[in-house]
Amino acid sequence: MPLGKEYDNHSEVLLMIQKAQDSEQDQRDKVREAKRFITQRDGQWDDYAAKKMDGRFRGTFDMCTPIIDGISGEIEQSDFTIRVSPSNGQGSKDTAKVMDGLIRNIRNISNAESVFNAMGRADVIGGFDCCEIVQDWVEGDSFDQDLFIRHVPNAVDSVWFDLSSVSQDRSDANWAIKLVSMPRGEYEARFKDGSAISIGDNARYHGGNQCNNAKESVTIGKLYYKKPRDIEIVLMSNGAVYKVDDDFEKIRDELSQAGIREERRRTRKAHRVYSRIMDGAGWLAGEEETVFDYIPLVPIYGNYDIVDNNTIYYGKIENLYDSQRVLNYALSRDIEDGALSPSPAIWMTDEQAEGNDYSQMNVDRDPVRVYNHQDNVPPPIPMGGPVASQGLQATIQNTKEMITISSNTFQAQQGNANAQQSGIAGLQQIEQGNVGNIKWFKDLEVTICQVGKVIVNAIPRVYDATRQARILEEDGTGNTVTLNDTILDQQTGQLVTVNDLSVGEYDVLCEVGPAFNSAQKEAARSFEAMATIMPEFAQMGMDIWLKNKKEPGMDQMAERFREQLLNAGVIPQEQWTDEERQKIEAAQAAAASQPPQADPMQLAAMAEMEKAKADQKEVERKGIENEKTNQLKIAELQLKQQELELRKAESQSDAEVKLMKNKIDEYKAQIEAAKAGAQVQKLEVDTQKTLSEIQSLDVESLAALASGLVGGSDVSK
Repeated sequence: MPLGKEYDNHSEVLLMIQKAQDSEQDQRDKVREAKRFITQRDGQWDDYAAKKMDGRFRGTFDMCTPIIDGISGEIEQSDFTIRVSPSNGQGSKDTAKVMDGLIRNIRNISNAESVFNAMGRADVIGGFDCCEIVQDWVEGDSFDQDLFIRHVPNAVDSVWFDLSSVSQDRSDANWAIKLVSMPRGEYEARFKDGSAISIGDNARYHGGNQCNNAKESVTIGKLYYKKPRDIEIVLMSNGAVYKVDDDFEKIRDELSQAGIREERRRTRKAHRVYSRIMDGAGWLAGEEETVFDYIPLVPIYGNYDIVDNNTIYYGKIENLYDSQRVLNYALSRDIEDGALSPSPAIWMTDEQAEGNDYSQMNVDRDPVRVYNHQDNVPPPIPMGGPVASQGLQATIQNTKEMITISSNTFQAQQGNANAQQSGIAGLQQIEQGNVGNIKWFKDLEVTICQVGKVIVNAIPRVYDATRQARILEEDGTGNTVTLNDTILDQQTGQLVTVNDLSVGEYDVLCEVGPAFNSAQKEAARSFEAMATIMPEFAQMGMDIWLKNKKEPGMDQMAERFREQLLNAGVIPQEQWTDEERQKIEAAQAAAASQPPQADPMQLAAMAEMEKAKADQKEVERKGIENEKTNQLKIAELQLKQQELELRKAESQSDAEVKLMKNKIDEYKAQIEAAKAGAQVQKLEVDTQKTLSEIQSLDVESLAALASGLVGGSDVSK
């Protein structure tokens, strides 16, 4: 059904599902056959051969399961890492790092590694499996929801996709359905008005559900489908792109006040996934909008291809059916002809055997056998034991070689190299086999990458409020971050949202590498090799090397060395953990609030400066004192001159004499004032000099001086 089609017509939806099932029925039958071939008893015997061997020995000599185990084991020892990176200007590396940590935590709480390992094994066996991303409560009493990755049980019978989808990861599917078989009692408790008719049951076409009453379970389905929607986006003058929604309207005024204006708008096509529950007769609930833009059912396909408009997929076992079955036939017949065939015997008449016991002839080692001779009767005739069939032996050897060639798996890969071949030849066989197994890793890589896309696309709608979220680092260490937290920017004075997961777009990449434990060992060996060449390499990364060592106590030693490297400023800021960053910022804030401690060299320099200032004051004081002395001498000379003139003017008039006396008194007052001013200036200079001398003294000298000034009393008093 194309995008935009209304999914409210139940009959059309049933027909749509039926067409998808019919289209892939042959493929799914092959997947089921492969699973039965590996897991069921006698699964490696076909019905025709089993009937032929009825009453005879039938053995299963499984050479396929070790092949499956070997490839699956390699997958389990590999680490499929999901990497998130910004895809536009609004995305940030810090937010991408938070998303990386969230995805690792989602994988942890979902036990996703077991899910992926099971899907990888199913892919190698039959070429198909599926997982589902769901939104659910973290805990029963929690108000926060998380995303979970869950395995879909019996996906070969329960998951069906849009026929128009052609991508291996089904990212282009417009709909998909997951069928669930529910006990009848549970169905009736949950859906009281339901018909109890299973999807795929034809009872509703035959006048009711009488035929279904005897069934103990009911098959219902959860339909996922995309609905188109138009999203209006706006480009701002600062290059930011916003969706025109309620959140944008809330900050529109603030953007305008900051001088950020709207440049242009446009409408883009998008879609959202909805879900609805149904049975074979009708809808069991209304449609619900999900947090997903992709169908949250993600399959894995082996040897995926499209041939003649038909989807083709299969596992590794399909090419081994005939060889394994022939091997079972040949070995069973060979064992029957050998171990289960009659032992060697001797033919004789009753008269020849009379009086002799031959019952233990096949187990005792008596070299002499006595019999009764009869005339005209041949002696006892020996009958030979079983003889191995050369044809069977050739068939057995040929089928083993065919299994090895068809599976591209050699003895060297299973740790059973031929003793006659060189080590180089064994390594070449291992490498050749590994190259042939890469495609199974690629299948799982495609699946996990799509899982990452579904999660990254849904994260902004699941983690849309201010909340504490747990993130995991690559080494498994946990950390807690606050999402969508609003803080005040001290520099701009504006409110800023920290860890806003709704801003920006991000790409997802899946990388395949060794499992973390193997990577740890390899990292430790590489570190030791580099440290031998560059000793400073060991000093700079001792914490990393110790962290990759698994011996007891190494974690504590790693923490001690990291503390030293952090205090020394060796570890760059982008490698700080949040706890380390908070600790350093707190220490810096505490240091800023405390007065700086004086450096001894600075104290000495300050003392020298104070002494220079005191010397300058002394020079200035002496200059002022000399100036005052000169002024005083000039005034005294002027006074004597006036006295002389007074004596000469005694004969002058009384008025002139009086005037002269007044001038003399005025000069005397000026002289006294000058003397007083000189004393005050001298006192000020002497005081300043004394203070400078006291400041230049150390603590012990000050204590001694104070003790002397107070007559030896306790300074502290």
